[in-house]
Amino acid sequence: MDARPKTRRVNRERNAPAPQPPRGAKQIVIPMTRQQYDEIWHDAERTRAAVAGWARSAPELFPPGFDRGYRLHGFGRPSRKLPGIKLRKLLTADGASYWLRPSFVAGYMTGTVDELAYPLLLAAHGVPPWLLTIGFGHSAMYWHRVVERLGRSSLVGATIRDPARLPVHLAADEHHADWVGQKGYVATTVGGGCILGVALTASADDVHLREAYGVFAAEARDVDPEYAPATVNTDGWAATRNAFQALFPAIAVVLCFLHGFLKVRDRCRKARELHRRVWEVYRAATAAEFRRLMGELQRWCATQTWTAAVGAMLEKLWGKTEAYVVAYDHPGCQRTSNAVDRPMNRLCRLMYAGRGLHGHQGSSELRLRGWALLMNFRPYARRSNRPRSHDSPAHRLNGKRYHEHWLHNLMASTSLMGFRNPKPAIG
Repeated sequence: MDARPKTRRVNRERNAPAPQPPRGAKQIVIPMTRQQYDEIWHDAERTRAAVAGWARSAPELFPPGFDRGYRLHGFGRPSRKLPGIKLRKLLTADGASYWLRPSFVAGYMTGTVDELAYPLLLAAHGVPPWLLTIGFGHSAMYWHRVVERLGRSSLVGATIRDPARLPVHLAADEHHADWVGQKGYVATTVGGGCILGVALTASADDVHLREAYGVFAAEARDVDPEYAPATVNTDGWAATRNAFQALFPAIAVVLCFLHGFLKVRDRCRKARELHRRVWEVYRAATAAEFRRLMGELQRWCATQTWTAAVGAMLEKLWGKTEAYVVAYDHPGCQRTSNAVDRPMNRLCRLMYAGRGLHGHQGSSELRLRGWALLMNFRPYARRSNRPRSHDSPAHRLNGKRYHEHWLHNLMASTSLMGFRNPKPAIG
């Protein structure tokens, strides 16, 4: 006899944003190895030279006004978790205090890059915490917390340090998740090949999805207050469309052509000629050609015999011609949902391996955000005889990296936790 499933009561609603920025938002992270730390960290002049070099080459890692000057102001207490490690304190010209942290040290002093790089790479590919415990020690909860703490950073701000790199064409969809025995939805936003938003919500209605996608909107506007994407590709769910139009009034919603095709294909998998003709319509170079080919498809279908289910889906397909044509007004936009489907495929595997989500809204979302950040910075798989010009999705989107090691690069990118403004960007 199967055991009765255990359920727990969790808070499924989003908590109000904190009135102050997170504690880690006062930490400036600069790329630095342990060897460099041992050589220069206790030498004020050499430390200042290192900071000055990074302030010139990567000013986005530093708070606004840092170029007006600063002074070193001693050390923090020695870390109990990492013996021999101390952060340096500095004061900027306006009197604000910050901590200076080398990139080989993870946030909250949870470990070093050398200790965490391989297990976090495995975690990015869905290896569960209990298995990481067998291979790398600690406890399952320790590995849960390491990923969750990464999720406290601004997902947009840590991934994209240059406002000019914010993508103007987005794709969005909701992953249906098992959340403590009930339905949950992970509102996922993708742009420029990176995951820019993952927000857990209890419902897929207008109110909940606007709140969920609002997390992405707030973080993007923390990077660039004038940010206004041109398009978003959706699968046609009205609440998704309404959420983006409410958050970005000027945005154009592009309907996914792939979903229209799949609804037809799933009802007549062996109708190869029909499938070919549908994709010929998709490949039209102009809006006028698209309308013409759709008309030809409709006339051809009228000469064939279809089941009622196939006929209904075909009627819907050419009935949405004008919705598909919107894409031709925005060159470079996402015409299908492939850009968001691929990372959601990995999200689906992560959910399956963990048998869904088991925590409160806040902790579960932080875990998903941490995983998304790992996905953005994890190195690409090697290709035989085909050298890659970029190491990771974030490297490709930004066109630069701060360190050749992927986790050093991630840690440096979380300087100030990715926030630009003193007010919290997640709300």
